[in-house]
Amino acid sequence: MNKKSSVIAGSLLSVALLMSACSGGTNNGNTGGASASPSPTKEATASEKPAEPVKLRFWGGVPEESGPQVVIDKWNAANPGIQVEYIRFVNDESGNTKLDTALLSSNDVPDIYMTFSDANLNRRITAGMAEPLDELIAAAGFDVDGVIGNDNIRKVDGNTYYLSSSKSYQMIMLNKKSLEAVGESVPVEWTWDQFADLSRKLTKDGQYGAYFNPGWEPIAYDMAMTQQPTDVYYGADGLSTFQSLPSFKKGLELQKALIDEKVTYPFAEAAMNKLQPQDELLNGKAAMVFTGSYLIRYIKDEQAYPNRDFQVAFAQIPQYEAGTNVNSGGLGDHLMINPKSENKEAAMKFIAWYLLEGNMDMVPGGRMPSNKQADMNEVASLLIGESEKYIDRESLVRLLESDSTFKKFTKTPGQSEIQKAFKEEAEKLFMNAQSIDDTLANLKKRADDAINAEK
Repeated sequence: MNKKSSVIAGSLLSVALLMSACSGGTNNGNTGGASASPSPTKEATASEKPAEPVKLRFWGGVPEESGPQVVIDKWNAANPGIQVEYIRFVNDESGNTKLDTALLSSNDVPDIYMTFSDANLNRRITAGMAEPLDELIAAAGFDVDGVIGNDNIRKVDGNTYYLSSSKSYQMIMLNKKSLEAVGESVPVEWTWDQFADLSRKLTKDGQYGAYFNPGWEPIAYDMAMTQQPTDVYYGADGLSTFQSLPSFKKGLELQKALIDEKVTYPFAEAAMNKLQPQDELLNGKAAMVFTGSYLIRYIKDEQAYPNRDFQVAFAQIPQYEAGTNVNSGGLGDHLMINPKSENKEAAMKFIAWYLLEGNMDMVPGGRMPSNKQADMNEVASLLIGESEKYIDRESLVRLLESDSTFKKFTKTPGQSEIQKAFKEEAEKLFMNAQSIDDTLANLKKRADDAINAEK
C-alpha cells in the first residue's frame, strides 16, 4: 500500500470510530456476536411515555355508598385519560363551610362540586365561586334544553353557572292496605281540603291518619307554594307574603285543626321525640305521611322495617286549588365548576356524561335524573329494585311521569331567617300559645326585618 492509500485508510478508520462513539452505542459488555441495539435517546423515551391522566376532584354531599362510588368507578374505567376522585362533604352548615373554604383555597381545589340549596347557590354565584359555563357547554356540544330544559335553569346576568343533575318530588306516601280498608283508591289530583277529609277517614285506634315532620316548615309552606310557585316568600314589593297570600293562613289553620282533632300527632310529642316519617309510615302508626322521594330507600329496608304486610302508594302533593300541578320538590344537586380549576374542559366532559347517563346509577339511592329523556319505567324499576312487594308501581310511575311545575327561588334575601321564624311562630300556634292572626303578624314582621337586614 502506498503512502497516499495508507493516509486514506487511516482517515476512514478514524471517521468510523468517531461515528461509533457519537452514536452512543455500546454492546453493554457484550463482547461477541452481533452488536446490541442502540439505546433510545431521551427525546424518544419521553415521547413514548404514556401521558399522565387529568385528575378531577368532585365534591358532593351524597354518601359514596348511595351511588357516587359506582358512578365514579364506571367513569374512571371508561376514561383513563380523565380520572375523577369523589370527596364527600356533609350537606349541613359546617359541611358547606368546609366546601366554601376549599373553593377559596389554592391547594387541592375542587374542580366540580354540588350545591343543594337555593341560598347557597345564589351566594356562591354572587361570591365568584362558580365558573360561567356557556362556552364550556357549547364546546362540549351539550344540549341543555333537550336534557334539562332551559326554563329549569336560571341564568344570572345572562350566564349559566350550574346544571341541575337530579329531580326530587315532594309527595304523600300512603299505606295502601289502610286506604283499601276504607274503600278509597290512591288519589291522583286532589286539594288540601280533600287530603284533610281522607286523613280523618283513615284515623283509627293505633293509627293516625297523617303525619307531618315537625322539623320541616309547616305544610302551609307547601300549600302556598302551589299558589305561588316562584319566590313564594317574596311579594312584588320586595317584602314577605305571609299576609298577602291566603294560602299561608289556610295551611296553618288546616294543620292546627288536624292536630286538635287528633287526626295527626300532638305537635309536642312529635317534636320532642323527633319522630321521622319513615318510622311512622312503615311501622303502621300513620296511614299517610308528607315526605320526599328520598324516603323510597327506607321502604326497601327489610331489616329496619320487618314483617310488613302492606304496599306503599304514592300521590302528588295536594294543591291549594284544583286544576294545578305544582310540586315543592324540584331540580337539585346543582353541578358547578370552580373558577380555580385548571381542568375546566375535562370537568365539563364529566358533567355532560353524568347528566346524560352517569346519574342513572344514583337512582337506586333515591335520586332521580333531571334528564327529561329518561325512561321513567326504567327509573321506577331501579328505584324499586327487588322490593316490588312493598311498592305500588302503578302509582309511582304515574307520579314520576306527571308534568309538574316545580317551585323556584330567584330571590333569597333573609331566607334562612324566614324559615327559622316560620317554624318557631307556627309552633306557638300549634301549642296554643298564640292566635292565628298574631302568628301571621309576627311572621310578617320577622320576615320583613330579615329581608331588610340583608338588603
